[in-house]
Amino acid sequence: MRVCLYLEFSGLPLVRKSGFLTAFQNQKRALEVAGVEVVTDPRGDYEILHLHSYGPRSFYYLAQARRRGRKVVIHAHSIGSYDLRDSFTLTNLIAPLYERLLHSFYGQGDVIFTPSARAKELLRGKGLRPPIEVVPNGVDVERLRPSPEKRERFRRGLGLSRFTVVSAGNIIPRKGVMDFIAVARLLPEYDFVWYGQRWNRLLAYHPKMERMLMLAARQPNLKFPGFAQDIQGAFSAADLFFFPSWGENQPMALLEAAACGLPLVVRDLPEYRGWLLEGENCLTGRGIEEFAHQIQMVAEDRALRERLAAGARRLAEEHSLERVGARLVGLYSALLQGR
Repeated sequence: MRVCLYLEFSGLPLVRKSGFLTAFQNQKRALEVAGVEVVTDPRGDYEILHLHSYGPRSFYYLAQARRRGRKVVIHAHSIGSYDLRDSFTLTNLIAPLYERLLHSFYGQGDVIFTPSARAKELLRGKGLRPPIEVVPNGVDVERLRPSPEKRERFRRGLGLSRFTVVSAGNIIPRKGVMDFIAVARLLPEYDFVWYGQRWNRLLAYHPKMERMLMLAARQPNLKFPGFAQDIQGAFSAADLFFFPSWGENQPMALLEAAACGLPLVVRDLPEYRGWLLEGENCLTGRGIEEFAHQIQMVAEDRALRERLAAGARRLAEEHSLERVGARLVGLYSALLQGR
C-alpha cells in the first residue's frame, strides 16, 4: 500500500520545537520499518491520506482525496480546548472556536486515530461520527538508549554533579513549569533542568509564570538551557524525569525519557491510566509537596530507582517503532477492505 502522511505547518518553529513533529516523524519511520511505501506530498498518488494537523491546505487535500475516492485518516494529536488552554497568549479566549473547527475537521475523516484511550473517550463524548482507533505514539528505543559518553559531556557542560531531575516541553503554564520551579526550591540538594523553548512574551505571556522564571534565574540548583537538539544526551545526563504537566494526550517527552531508562514522576492524570502504572514504571502525584517527597524517595532508594527505570524501559519497548508500524498496517488494511 502507499500512504501519504501530511503535516501542515511542519516548518514553523512552534511545530519544529515540539513533540508533535517527533510523533509525526516516528510514525513515518514506523511505517517504513513495516515495509509500507510512504509519501509526504498529497499532490501525488496514494491509497490513504493520513493528515496530522488541520489548516487550509489540510482541508483542501482532504476534499481532493474525497473527490479521488481515497480513504482519509485524521490523527487527533489534540483533543480541543482541554489541551489548548493555559498554553500561549490568548489561547484561553480562542479555545472554544479552536475546538469547533478542530472537531469539524475530525468529523470529515473515514477514521480518527488518537494516541490514548482517554483521548478516544473525550472525542467520542463530543459526538464525532467516524470510528476512533487508539494508535500509541512510537519511540525509537534503539536510538534513545542511555549513553554514558553523552551523560558525562552534558553533565560537564551544564555543571551538574548531584542527583539530577529533568523535564522537557515548551515553557508554558500548562506544562507545569511553575510547579517544577516550586519543587526545585523544596529540594535544594538536587539539580533541576528544564529543556524547552522559552517563547517571547507576545507569544507566551503569563504574569505569574514570568515572575517565577525571574526568581528561578537566581536559584542555583535550577537551569533552563533551552530546546534540546540532542534529546538522548539531554536525558542521559539525568537521573529522574519529572513531568508535572496539567493536561496531555500521550507526550513524546515521557516516552523518550522512558527509552533512556529514567524513572518517571508525573501528575496523576486520567490520560495516563492504563499505560503508566504506579509503582511499576512511574510514581504519580497531585501537588508540590507530594512530588518533592516522591523525588526524594527515588533519589534515596536505589532499589526503587532501578525498578522504576526498568519498568520505564519496558514501557518504551511496548511503544517501539516496530509495534506501532504493525498496528498502523493492520488498521490501514482494515480501512481499505471496508472493515
